[in-house]
Amino acid sequence: QLAARGFKNLVLWPFGVDTELFKRNESSTIDPGLPKPIFVYFGRIAKEKSIEEFLDAPLPGSKLVIGDGPYRGHLESKYGRIARFVGYKKGQELVDWLSVCDVYVFPSRSETFGLTVLEGFACGLPVAAHDAMGPKDIVTNGVDGYISENLAEVAVKCLSLSREACRKKALQYSWDLSVEAFMSHQVEIRRRI
Repeated sequence: QLAARGFKNLVLWPFGVDTELFKRNESSTIDPGLPKPIFVYFGRIAKEKSIEEFLDAPLPGSKLVIGDGPYRGHLESKYGRIARFVGYKKGQELVDWLSVCDVYVFPSRSETFGLTVLEGFACGLPVAAHDAMGPKDIVTNGVDGYISENLAEVAVKCLSLSREACRKKALQYSWDLSVEAFMSHQVEIRRRI
């Protein structure tokens, strides 16, 4: 969009993800008490995140919602019988919850990047998402997730994808590589001045 408005010398500087913290914990003691597979949404719970689309999707197994926000009460009262809401989690506790899940369903169409997509990848979760800015720039169809308007269909397809491929994708966005990219852009800018 900036290039279309005449801006020049633009570079993409990707966010980084903490790949030391966000990694699948095979010894997680979390027992969600839910039938497998577990499809998860995690992040801020707000109307613009389109979480209802995830909760309405006909998926096998279970649905888990991790997070909090202004829309949580509404969603929990409407969908509390078909999905488990566990509230806001952070750090290792969030990683432990993600480690018992199978697929991250990302229904939002209004993200600028989608850091939670990288956090999911880092924990070995394939991602089902819409063809929207953010996920479409990160997800590789058939490798670490799927981009489609039919989230239910691609969420199920994600079950056959490699957790290792997801982790590998996240490692391309580690904090070290993000800082390295930022610094290389700074060096180039200083060289031009």
